[in-house]
Amino acid sequence: MVTEECCACGILFAMPQEVNERLRTKGGTFYCPNGHPQAYTEPDIEVLRKKLLAEQRRSQHFETQLNGALDNLNTTKKELRRTKKRVNAGVCPYCRRHFTNVERHIHCKHPEEVHK
Repeated sequence: MVTEECCACGILFAMPQEVNERLRTKGGTFYCPNGHPQAYTEPDIEVLRKKLLAEQRRSQHFETQLNGALDNLNTTKKELRRTKKRVNAGVCPYCRRHFTNVERHIHCKHPEEVHK
């Protein structure tokens, strides 16, 4: 036997466990001893299924965000690697001209970039 409390009058009453399980899993209406209708409108299985679907969507959203962030990171790393390689080869990263002493060129021609 399982005890229930009427949501209208507050009386405690009992029902067989099999009936309670059936009502909770499939939904349905029943009455308290004073005649007030009670109902399990959304079965427990449906509630859990909806929660599971919501969490799966949330997980998929975060996975998509993570993949996008990783793509951006890889692109940024690639650009940084390319820029370092060009600077090491003597190319100014601001005006894209070649100089034997890039450091002196940047200090003379691009001083605003040095102070950033």
